[in-house]
Amino acid sequence: MRARGGPSTGFYSPEGFRDVVREVWLAPGRFFSRLDPDGGLVRPALFAAVVLYINLLLGELLREVWNLGFNYALLYAALPGLVVALILGPLLVAGLAALVLTVLDGAPSRRKLRSVFRGLGYASAICIVLWIPFAPLIAVPYGLYVATVAVKEVLFISWRRAATAALLPLGAVLLILLLLTGFEEAVQLLLNPPGE
Repeated sequence: MRARGGPSTGFYSPEGFRDVVREVWLAPGRFFSRLDPDGGLVRPALFAAVVLYINLLLGELLREVWNLGFNYALLYAALPGLVVALILGPLLVAGLAALVLTVLDGAPSRRKLRSVFRGLGYASAICIVLWIPFAPLIAVPYGLYVATVAVKEVLFISWRRAATAALLPLGAVLLILLLLTGFEEAVQLLLNPPGE
Protein backbone atom coordinates (compact mmCIF):
# COMPACT_ATOMS: atom_id res chain seq x y z
CA MET A 1 0.00 0.00 0.00
CA ARG A 2 1.17 3.48 -0.75
CA ALA A 3 0.49 6.67 1.13
CA ARG A 4 -2.00 8.97 -0.50
CA GLY A 5 -2.48 12.60 0.30
CA GLY A 6 0.84 12.93 2.08
CA PRO A 7 1.91 11.81 5.51
CA SER A 8 -0.22 14.42 7.30
CA THR A 9 -3.58 12.86 6.29
CA GLY A 10 -2.82 9.32 7.44
CA PHE A 11 -4.97 7.79 4.70
CA TYR A 12 -3.84 5.08 2.32
CA SER A 13 -4.99 4.05 -1.09
CA PRO A 14 -4.67 0.31 -1.74
CA GLU A 15 -2.52 -0.48 -4.72
CA GLY A 16 -2.14 -4.23 -5.12
CA PHE A 17 -4.81 -6.92 -5.30
CA ARG A 18 -2.90 -9.28 -3.01
CA ASP A 19 -2.20 -6.48 -0.53
CA VAL A 20 -5.90 -5.67 -0.25
CA VAL A 21 -6.92 -9.32 0.14
CA ARG A 22 -4.28 -9.91 2.81
CA GLU A 23 -5.11 -6.74 4.76
CA VAL A 24 -8.89 -7.24 4.62
CA TRP A 25 -8.56 -10.85 5.77
CA LEU A 26 -5.92 -10.34 8.44
CA ALA A 27 -6.38 -6.75 9.69
CA PRO A 28 -9.72 -5.33 8.54
CA GLY A 29 -9.88 -2.68 11.26
CA ARG A 30 -6.51 -1.25 10.31
CA PHE A 31 -7.22 -1.48 6.58
CA PHE A 32 -10.57 0.33 6.70
CA SER A 33 -9.46 2.94 9.24
CA ARG A 34 -6.66 3.94 6.85
CA LEU A 35 -8.75 3.80 3.67
CA ASP A 36 -8.95 7.16 1.92
CA PRO A 37 -12.65 8.17 2.10
CA ASP A 38 -12.27 10.54 -0.85
CA GLY A 39 -10.58 8.04 -3.14
CA GLY A 40 -11.99 7.03 -6.48
CA LEU A 41 -14.70 4.50 -7.20
CA VAL A 42 -13.00 2.68 -10.07
CA ARG A 43 -10.53 0.59 -8.05
CA PRO A 44 -13.05 -0.81 -5.54
CA ALA A 45 -15.51 -1.48 -8.39
CA LEU A 46 -12.86 -3.35 -10.38
CA PHE A 47 -11.71 -5.14 -7.24
CA ALA A 48 -15.23 -6.46 -6.56
CA ALA A 49 -15.56 -7.49 -10.23
CA VAL A 50 -12.24 -9.37 -10.17
CA VAL A 51 -13.21 -11.19 -6.97
CA LEU A 52 -16.51 -12.27 -8.56
CA TYR A 53 -14.74 -13.33 -11.76
CA ILE A 54 -12.15 -15.40 -9.89
CA ASN A 55 -14.95 -17.17 -8.02
CA LEU A 56 -16.83 -17.91 -11.24
CA LEU A 57 -13.78 -19.28 -13.04
CA LEU A 58 -12.20 -21.25 -10.23
CA GLY A 59 -15.53 -22.65 -9.07
CA GLU A 60 -16.35 -23.92 -12.54
CA LEU A 61 -12.82 -25.23 -13.07
CA LEU A 62 -12.92 -27.13 -9.76
CA ARG A 63 -16.29 -28.62 -10.70
CA GLU A 64 -14.91 -29.82 -14.05
CA VAL A 65 -11.78 -31.31 -12.49
CA TRP A 66 -13.79 -33.01 -9.75
CA ASN A 67 -16.12 -34.61 -12.30
CA LEU A 68 -13.05 -35.77 -14.27
CA GLY A 69 -14.19 -33.99 -17.35
CA PHE A 70 -12.97 -30.94 -19.16
CA ASN A 71 -15.30 -29.10 -21.43
CA TYR A 72 -13.76 -26.66 -23.87
CA ALA A 73 -16.86 -24.53 -23.50
CA LEU A 74 -15.33 -23.48 -20.18
CA LEU A 75 -12.67 -21.59 -22.15
CA TYR A 76 -15.33 -19.82 -24.18
CA ALA A 77 -17.31 -18.97 -21.06
CA ALA A 78 -14.39 -16.98 -19.65
CA LEU A 79 -15.13 -13.87 -21.72
CA PRO A 80 -18.90 -13.71 -21.01
CA GLY A 81 -18.07 -14.41 -17.35
CA LEU A 82 -15.76 -11.40 -17.35
CA VAL A 83 -18.48 -9.18 -18.80
CA VAL A 84 -20.99 -10.44 -16.22
CA ALA A 85 -18.50 -9.89 -13.38
CA LEU A 86 -17.63 -6.37 -14.57
CA ILE A 87 -21.32 -5.43 -14.53
CA LEU A 88 -22.64 -7.46 -11.62
CA GLY A 89 -19.80 -6.93 -9.10
CA PRO A 90 -20.04 -3.11 -8.92
CA LEU A 91 -23.85 -3.23 -9.10
CA LEU A 92 -24.05 -5.55 -6.10
CA VAL A 93 -21.69 -3.35 -4.10
CA ALA A 94 -23.60 -0.19 -5.07
CA GLY A 95 -26.93 -1.77 -4.14
CA LEU A 96 -25.61 -2.93 -0.80
CA ALA A 97 -24.08 0.51 -0.12
CA ALA A 98 -27.42 2.15 -0.90
CA LEU A 99 -29.22 -0.26 1.45
CA VAL A 100 -26.70 0.39 4.23
CA LEU A 101 -27.22 4.13 3.93
CA THR A 102 -30.98 3.70 3.76
CA VAL A 103 -30.91 1.80 7.05
CA LEU A 104 -28.65 4.44 8.61
CA ASP A 105 -30.11 7.68 7.26
CA GLY A 106 -33.39 6.79 5.55
CA ALA A 107 -31.89 7.44 2.10
CA PRO A 108 -28.47 7.27 0.48
CA SER A 109 -26.55 10.53 0.25
CA ARG A 110 -23.93 11.26 -2.39
CA ARG A 111 -21.44 12.35 0.24
CA LYS A 112 -21.54 9.08 2.17
CA LEU A 113 -22.19 6.74 -0.77
CA ARG A 114 -18.61 7.08 -2.06
CA SER A 115 -17.08 6.05 1.28
CA VAL A 116 -19.46 3.14 1.84
CA PHE A 117 -19.04 1.94 -1.75
CA ARG A 118 -15.26 1.99 -1.35
CA GLY A 119 -15.41 0.16 1.97
CA LEU A 120 -17.83 -2.54 0.81
CA GLY A 121 -16.04 -2.90 -2.53
CA TYR A 122 -12.83 -3.81 -0.75
CA ALA A 123 -14.72 -5.87 1.86
CA SER A 124 -15.64 -8.20 -1.00
CA ALA A 125 -12.11 -9.59 -0.58
CA ILE A 126 -13.66 -12.04 1.86
CA CYS A 127 -15.54 -13.60 -1.07
CA ILE A 128 -12.28 -14.65 -2.74
CA VAL A 129 -12.56 -18.11 -1.11
CA LEU A 130 -16.22 -18.87 -1.83
CA TRP A 131 -15.30 -21.30 -4.63
CA ILE A 132 -13.43 -23.56 -2.18
CA PRO A 133 -15.56 -26.37 -0.70
CA PHE A 134 -16.69 -25.67 2.87
CA ALA A 135 -14.96 -22.25 2.88
CA PRO A 136 -18.30 -20.38 2.83
CA LEU A 137 -18.96 -21.75 6.33
CA ILE A 138 -16.16 -19.49 7.56
CA ALA A 139 -16.24 -16.74 4.95
CA VAL A 140 -19.93 -15.81 5.29
CA PRO A 141 -19.89 -15.10 9.06
CA TYR A 142 -16.46 -13.46 8.82
CA GLY A 143 -17.70 -11.43 5.86
CA LEU A 144 -20.56 -10.11 7.98
CA TYR A 145 -18.02 -8.99 10.57
CA VAL A 146 -15.76 -7.38 7.95
CA ALA A 147 -18.70 -5.54 6.36
CA THR A 148 -19.59 -4.17 9.79
CA VAL A 149 -15.99 -3.06 10.36
CA ALA A 150 -15.93 -1.42 6.92
CA VAL A 151 -19.11 0.55 7.58
CA LYS A 152 -17.93 1.54 11.07
CA GLU A 153 -14.54 2.77 9.93
CA VAL A 154 -15.50 4.58 6.72
CA LEU A 155 -18.44 6.41 8.32
CA PHE A 156 -16.88 6.90 11.79
CA ILE A 157 -19.93 5.54 13.60
CA SER A 158 -20.46 3.28 16.62
CA TRP A 159 -20.33 -0.51 16.50
CA ARG A 160 -24.06 -0.74 17.19
CA ARG A 161 -25.05 1.56 14.31
CA ALA A 162 -22.55 -0.08 11.96
CA ALA A 163 -23.78 -3.59 12.84
CA THR A 164 -27.39 -2.57 12.32
CA ALA A 165 -26.64 -0.84 9.02
CA ALA A 166 -24.49 -3.66 7.62
CA LEU A 167 -26.23 -6.74 9.01
CA LEU A 168 -29.84 -5.85 8.23
CA PRO A 169 -29.34 -5.68 4.43
CA LEU A 170 -26.94 -8.62 4.38
CA GLY A 171 -29.25 -10.67 6.61
CA ALA A 172 -32.16 -9.81 4.32
CA VAL A 173 -30.19 -11.00 1.30
CA LEU A 174 -29.34 -14.27 3.05
CA LEU A 175 -32.99 -14.73 4.09
CA ILE A 176 -34.20 -14.12 0.54
CA LEU A 177 -31.63 -16.62 -0.72
CA LEU A 178 -32.89 -19.14 1.83
CA LEU A 179 -36.51 -18.56 0.83
CA LEU A 180 -35.80 -18.81 -2.89
CA THR A 181 -33.63 -21.90 -2.75
CA GLY A 182 -35.01 -23.80 0.21
CA PHE A 183 -33.13 -24.98 3.26
CA GLU A 184 -31.35 -27.96 1.67
CA GLU A 185 -30.12 -25.93 -1.32
CA ALA A 186 -28.94 -23.13 0.98
CA VAL A 187 -26.95 -25.66 3.01
CA GLN A 188 -25.43 -27.01 -0.23
CA LEU A 189 -24.52 -23.45 -1.21
CA LEU A 190 -22.73 -22.98 2.12
CA LEU A 191 -20.95 -26.31 1.88
CA ASN A 192 -20.14 -25.80 -1.80
CA PRO A 193 -19.24 -29.42 -2.55
CA PRO A 194 -17.11 -29.61 -5.71
CA GLY A 195 -19.06 -32.38 -7.43
CA GLU A 196 -22.40 -30.58 -7.39
